[in-house]
Amino acid sequence: MVSYEEALQLVLENCSQMPPRRVKLEDTLGLVLSEDIFSPENIPSFDNSAMDGFAIRAEDVTGASPENPIPLKVINDLKAGSFPQRELRKGEAMRIMTGAPLPPGADAVLRKEYTAFKEGLVLAQKPVKKGDDIRLKGEDIKLGDQVLKKGTQIQEGEVGILASLGIEKVPVYPPPLVAIVTTGDELVGLSEKLTPGKIRDANTFTLLFQVKKTGARARTFPRIPDNKDEIRKALEEAKKCDVIITTGGVSLGEYDFVKEVLEEMGGTLHFWKVKQRPGHPLAFWILEGKPVFGIPGNPAASIICFEEYVRPALRKMMGFGKIFRPQATARMGVDYSKESKGRLQFLRVKLERKETLWAYPSGAQGSAILTSMAAADGIGIIPEDVTFLKKGEEIQVHLIHLPEDH
Repeated sequence: MVSYEEALQLVLENCSQMPPRRVKLEDTLGLVLSEDIFSPENIPSFDNSAMDGFAIRAEDVTGASPENPIPLKVINDLKAGSFPQRELRKGEAMRIMTGAPLPPGADAVLRKEYTAFKEGLVLAQKPVKKGDDIRLKGEDIKLGDQVLKKGTQIQEGEVGILASLGIEKVPVYPPPLVAIVTTGDELVGLSEKLTPGKIRDANTFTLLFQVKKTGARARTFPRIPDNKDEIRKALEEAKKCDVIITTGGVSLGEYDFVKEVLEEMGGTLHFWKVKQRPGHPLAFWILEGKPVFGIPGNPAASIICFEEYVRPALRKMMGFGKIFRPQATARMGVDYSKESKGRLQFLRVKLERKETLWAYPSGAQGSAILTSMAAADGIGIIPEDVTFLKKGEEIQVHLIHLPEDH
């Protein structure tokens, strides 16, 4: 039996980053860059107007005011996407729209709101300086600039930069495909009638959502009965994925066959049983280079084991630098006695922010209790050697979300 820290270390040591791949820009949301990105061009690629107004020579409107407007001859209109046909000369102006290229000879843009019109002339009512309201070539990004670093997660801003640079295929760590294999004779589907001894399968859906929330892809398998041949058949198919999660079948029951089948298939067992509650019978193998997580079947234990072990492993595989949930120190809002001595406890807690952060058990803490999991803001960590926490004592909490998120 290993400790939580030892088990987590073994998991992370045996889960490597996915081989980098170039994928279409539209498929990169949430993925992580596997290379630095350098700009192949200037952004913007030409001097252009930052405002609707008139391209002018700044010296032509020196001293302009509403009382002393200076007339300029409007010789052309420039809209975004067009290009000036000739150079701007003394005493002239070109009407220009935001984003349109600055004509040769112009060195400033006079905003529309500082003008008036009379007999085909624009009347400048305010002086401007050279460079006013002009976006210069390369002002945002210069040719050869490093614009994004390896390890950056691609979100709206990053995809905008990549698109503006014309990068169609992006080097990323691809999301792993995770097989979800749920076992148990007692399980039935959502629409099936409950009969004595049967329960509905929640784990397939909770794990599916948890995998998707990491950014990884998921493949769910039909529920597998407690039958060695059926389990072996499912696991042989699951080997086509990058990661395998099984639920149920890893404890000490007469029909818990997952561990036995994986050993027969040549899987290397790195640990089985962790000094923790819930999730004591958690197991971890490597099968033909693929990580296999044997997660207990109790639904709250399943969710917590995914949070504490599978989620950081998947994030490591996808190239994230920060693989763990944010952690905070909170004070216990009540006295709490730990039920399992000698085991670390994952305590489902509700958080309240007052002058500091306070943690309260979110409900009953049994391995099968989902309501306290749904109500939890975080997972409090009570070390193996701690048996009692007094009200006001500090506890470390892995944040699922902050109280402000509700």
